[in-house]
Amino acid sequence: MTDAREAMFQRVARCAKAHMDHEYLAKRKVRQAVSPFHFDLGYAILQSAAVPDVEAERVLTAVLLLEQGLSIHDEIDEWGAAEQGLVVLAGDYDSSKYYLILAELGDRRLMHELCEAVVRINEAKMDLLMASPLSLDVYVERMSTIEAELLRALVRHYHPDPGPWMAKVEEAVRHHVLAGGAKVRVFTRGTASSRPREGSVLTPKDPTRLRGTWSVLDYALPEEPQGLQAAEGKR
Repeated sequence: MTDAREAMFQRVARCAKAHMDHEYLAKRKVRQAVSPFHFDLGYAILQSAAVPDVEAERVLTAVLLLEQGLSIHDEIDEWGAAEQGLVVLAGDYDSSKYYLILAELGDRRLMHELCEAVVRINEAKMDLLMASPLSLDVYVERMSTIEAELLRALVRHYHPDPGPWMAKVEEAVRHHVLAGGAKVRVFTRGTASSRPREGSVLTPKDPTRLRGTWSVLDYALPEEPQGLQAAEGKR
């Protein structure tokens, strides 16, 4: 990172963490963090649109809170039964702080763009969860939607000609997904002794691991084993 970007990242991370922190969450060891990947791309998008630093800092804080709120919901299977409800509440708590920041900014159009992005993210997650087995290309497309939509919302809002920056976001996110930076977080498969749900999207290489977070390359996709092997060879 450049000095200016690193300084803003530290400020945004501190501010977001202050919004995320709650005494009860800390007591139950529910710890959260912001996404450096989303910060880096979001920062570049706003800088290229000459957004003032004061506004950019608040927008990035809101976006990272929203991204974390969505992500922690997907990690619920990694927590014990006693904490799962608390994890859901933590995500809702993060989202409420995102709404608070954007309400203070008074930018209703940006809020609308981000709300539309959340709709598309959740649709992609449902597609991954409920669809029949997917090819590698379709799977990466859905994961790219999940990782990119908040960034696309920033491009649509701040760039009169969004095309060039949309292409940059697509390239960066696809690389992020294929490199294992994006995780499959939403698949509830029960215990190792239980029978997998018919039509499960992906089959884990290790059949004893049926819960948790997975990168794209930790799965065997039944329709395109050759494509998966090719992707592994490019890492």
